[in-house]
Amino acid sequence: MNKGHVNDEEVFKECPMCRKIWQNREAFLDDGFLQLEGYSADFEIQEKGLFYFTHLEQGCFSTMALEARAFFDLYTGEKYLERKTGSDECPRLCLDRNRLDRCPAFCEFAFVREIIQVIKGRHGDGIKSVADPIVHYTQDNNE
Repeated sequence: MNKGHVNDEEVFKECPMCRKIWQNREAFLDDGFLQLEGYSADFEIQEKGLFYFTHLEQGCFSTMALEARAFFDLYTGEKYLERKTGSDECPRLCLDRNRLDRCPAFCEFAFVREIIQVIKGRHGDGIKSVADPIVHYTQDNNE
């Protein structure tokens, strides 16, 4: 989270490239021009894991990292106490930043994988893709 201020108001995040500001987490998660790209676990301090979002606004395409702690309250289900990282039960999802699947292991990090599903679900099928052309309408397009 950014602890910056704009006009004396708290800012959730500012894009480092185009400087777009999201005043709060809800606005950030509802922005259809943001795509969750990855998650890097911090095996020492869970809250310091990082979610990676790419800003798909034309001319920007910056990827920014936010600490996982900013999203922990999105999950209210059961949390497991034992870490399974590296065990036979572990599918090693947390070791690959680009894998955003649910984790089937009863591991203390499994809830973060559920948060990923919540974030992905916020966008549904409406999120823009880098491959989607952004159409700018001109008078010629309307004829």
